[in-house]
Amino acid sequence: MAKETVKASAIVEVSDGRGAAAAEEEEWIAAKLFMAKGPSATLEFLKEEPRALLYALDAQAMEGPFIAQEAGAYSSALLDPALIRKQEAWKSLGSMSKAQAKHMFVQLLSSLLPEWRAWYNSHGSLSTNHQDEASRILSAFSAKTGLNLRSSL
Repeated sequence: MAKETVKASAIVEVSDGRGAAAAEEEEWIAAKLFMAKGPSATLEFLKEEPRALLYALDAQAMEGPFIAQEAGAYSSALLDPALIRKQEAWKSLGSMSKAQAKHMFVQLLSSLLPEWRAWYNSHGSLSTNHQDEASRILSAFSAKTGLNLRSSL
């Protein structure tokens, strides 16, 4: 399979027949890389509502719809109002598909921080092997401990 990079001007065209869904997945991966490796203070200036919505869309894209935890798990959450806002935002997404959540995450990030694509274009290629590296680390950990962990980045 051909490996494509995200361009600043638009979603990439994928030439190996995978189409728009694959291009959107590539853009999602680029946005996640920006969130993980981009300027650390980038989100600090955002108000809590858009920050909570980014969290919620990310959680929906990675895990699917919010599932209420046991009551004991909420006791620590009650001490953190920001966490409560994030969980409420996630709940509000209902049964939104993972693909739709990824699309909306990229749209929201682009509206809040349009410079994320420029950062990715200048720094993202330096991190293209991180997903493979993370998968190798998780595999080694799983082999050593017997725990089966998901490798979603």
